Amino acid sequence: MNIELIKAPSTSFLEMILDNIRPRDRKKLEDIKWGAVGLVQAKLIDLYWATDASEKASNVKTALVMGSCPQHIQMLAIFGKQADVKTALDKIREVHSKLKSL
Repeated sequence: MNIELIKAPSTSFLEMILDNIRPRDRKKLEDIKWGAVGLVQAKLIDLYWATDASEKASNVKTALVMGSCPQHIQMLAIFGKQADVKTALDKIREVHSKLKSL
């Protein structure tokens, strides 16, 4: 699992991400200025629990980023204020660490 935090994303970055998000998810994200975007790259099953954990941990919105390898590795984008996205990513790291130790 790869996790990255993009603080104060540029317009170009946001356009690139939004171009690769499903239309129904894009609609809820467009025209909103986000303070940060968290990116989580992992197997799809891990992204499902990561979505659940991050939205429960803080005030963020999530969307799957469509890529060229849908059967194996995908990416989740987490949008929100910097502190909220950081909290969400910290929660994902915490849960992932616990799952690895099982």
